[in-house]
Amino acid sequence: MEKDLLQAVIRVEAEIQHAVESEKKKAAEWLESVRISLSQELETKKQQLDEEYTLSLDTTCQQCEFKAKKEIADISEKADNLRNLSDDILQELVREYLREILPEIRVKGQ
Repeated sequence: MEKDLLQAVIRVEAEIQHAVESEKKKAAEWLESVRISLSQELETKKQQLDEEYTLSLDTTCQQCEFKAKKEIADISEKADNLRNLSDDILQELVREYLREILPEIRVKGQ
């Protein structure tokens, strides 16, 4: 009887060991599938971020180029306006600035 009981205990222990190994294998397979899934998701997100970055960079460059062209056009217009000022107007402007800078000195033509 002891022998039968010992064999039954050994058999149950073997079954338990087999069940534990089976569960370990299932857990390892599940973990591997989760790892693969997360790796794929990470790669997809990385690709999405790369595309968004490229688009954002292109948009920013276009906006900067537009602003720079506008500023250049504005400054060119101002420069043209200054080039077209008559000598009389320029002399009057210089006199005004000189009066501000050197109020104690009388400027010719006053």
